[in-house]
Amino acid sequence: MSEENLNIGEWTELASLSDYITQYGSGSSLYDISLSDLYRYLKNPHANIENIRKASKYFTNKHGVIKEVLRTMKSLPSLNYRLSWSSYDNVKKIKNYESKINDFLDDIDVVSMVRDGLYEVGEMGTIVTCLRSKKYVQFLELDDLRINKQRNGKWVVEYDLSTISSYSKTMDKMAIIESLPDEVTVKAYNLYKNKGEDYRYVELKNCDVISIDANRNFPYGLPYTLGAWSSLLQKDVINRVERSVADRIVKQILILYAHTIDKEGLKPPKREIIQSYFKDVSNLMKQKDGMTHTNNSDSSGTGVVTLPHFMKLEALKVNTEMFKKELYDKVNNDVFMNLGVSPALIYGGDGGNFSSSQVNSSKFFRYIFSIVDKFERVINQYIKSILPKDLSCKFSFTRSTILDHDKHVAQCKDLYMQTGIIEPWLNAMDSNGYMTLLSQAKYEKEVLGVDKFIFPPQNAFTQSGDSESQGGRPENNNPSNENTIKSKSSGGNNNPEPTQQ
Repeated sequence: MSEENLNIGEWTELASLSDYITQYGSGSSLYDISLSDLYRYLKNPHANIENIRKASKYFTNKHGVIKEVLRTMKSLPSLNYRLSWSSYDNVKKIKNYESKINDFLDDIDVVSMVRDGLYEVGEMGTIVTCLRSKKYVQFLELDDLRINKQRNGKWVVEYDLSTISSYSKTMDKMAIIESLPDEVTVKAYNLYKNKGEDYRYVELKNCDVISIDANRNFPYGLPYTLGAWSSLLQKDVINRVERSVADRIVKQILILYAHTIDKEGLKPPKREIIQSYFKDVSNLMKQKDGMTHTNNSDSSGTGVVTLPHFMKLEALKVNTEMFKKELYDKVNNDVFMNLGVSPALIYGGDGGNFSSSQVNSSKFFRYIFSIVDKFERVINQYIKSILPKDLSCKFSFTRSTILDHDKHVAQCKDLYMQTGIIEPWLNAMDSNGYMTLLSQAKYEKEVLGVDKFIFPPQNAFTQSGDSESQGGRPENNNPSNENTIKSKSSGGNNNPEPTQQ
């Protein structure tokens, strides 16, 4: 073998020297949900509905934008409600049952129930409500149920008794059964354990399935946020690369160059020499990173190493400008576009122009109220079970949001001023309903007697005609009364007539 071939062989052996320190925290190898998983779910959502629900919980907990959208969906509607009776022939009977209905709505805390339902149905695509003892509404765990048939156009909900065994590993079995609908009993559970699969499922009463974006013949809907998942996964990839780059900046990769010993460039250093310097540099870097510190892990210092002339130590250069601002903007816009909301609606500020935000808000509101419609149908079923057959009442939420609430109040006020119908105005002003205001008025007059001692100040709304010494409401049949009073108070009638000098 020639000297030249020998030198090449020695260089090949020297090039294999390397060391590796595991990098924690960069997340470069963490793939929780991949694009291939998502594409598999989308090809057949019905077959992968359980995995889709699990993925939705994951995305909701991981990405703040998802949680904020769901919170917005939950909090936007004002959810003021009213009752409309089909007939007012028996006023005494209506008053009696209206009081019962209002007590029932208070018991189930109807507004909080719907707000929680909006959040969960947006996150999971489906919720199953169960009215318990006409006192509260329970949301059942979807994985514990079987919903595979309809009766009279309504989905039949059955509880899977086998799930109790899985819960009983961490919870008391009796406590689990007591927390479930009344049809789930110890007797039913023991019957299943003793006689097997034929007794595994128990049909539940007073249950309703509320879903969004579901096929008519399939009970389960899809999460509202599903369309944005691919963009969020792309954002995850970018974030992983960013963390990896940041990790490389903090934990530098050093390259130890070994040149030839002689000037002619024919004689490389011995392998043992390279290994010795390589170990010294590795130990020095580990010590500098605090791996051998015993007293203070926050201490810092400078590592010093001596190298012969034929060796050189350099840091690997890291490209910190891999992604431009335009890419981040595009990904963020894709997320909001696929969610169907405007950034301005979620975070405020200047996230889009005013007109586009208004159009987007209207679209988002319509979507929310399409879900509210489903809750209304369920609540009306509850109310129907309270009323006798000869009495009918419809429960409905006002179609207003916290963004247009002032406008809605003004519209209800105009309705009152023009027709004298005051109930919508009272409902709009108080989120607890007009009954709260009526009760307060009755308490102030009949118990406190404030109307005997406290009078409203004299103004355009409390004076009537020329009566300036006593307070009172303006006459309804004199629409110009308010302007007349304002003119008098400003001294307008003291001006001479046009014919006078």
